[in-house]
Amino acid sequence: MSKVFVEYAIKSTYRESFLIYMQQWQRREGRLELLEGTDQCGLFVEIWNGVTYEEYISLKQDRLHGSVSASHQAAWEDWIEGGLRKLHIWHFSQVTST
Repeated sequence: MSKVFVEYAIKSTYRESFLIYMQQWQRREGRLELLEGTDQCGLFVEIWNGVTYEEYISLKQDRLHGSVSASHQAAWEDWIEGGLRKLHIWHFSQVTST
C-alpha cells in the first residue's frame, strides 16, 4: 500500500475557486482525500491512496512542470502562497518488517 501526500497553502482570495475545483477532482478520482489544517486555515494536504511510484512521478511532473494545460498550471501558480515552488509532494510505501 502506498500513498502520495501533496502539501501547500492556498491564498485566501482563491479559497472558494480552489475548493470548487478540488470537489470536481474528488468526484473524478475516488482515491483523493483533501484535508485542511485546523489551526492553519488555508494549509491543505491531499492524500492519494494506492498510487504506484510511476503514477507518483507522473503526478509530480504534472503539478510541478506543467504537462497539463497552461491555464491549469497558471491557476495553481496563482492559488498557492509562494507559487508552485511551495508545493510539496511525497510518495510513501508501507513499511514491512523483515
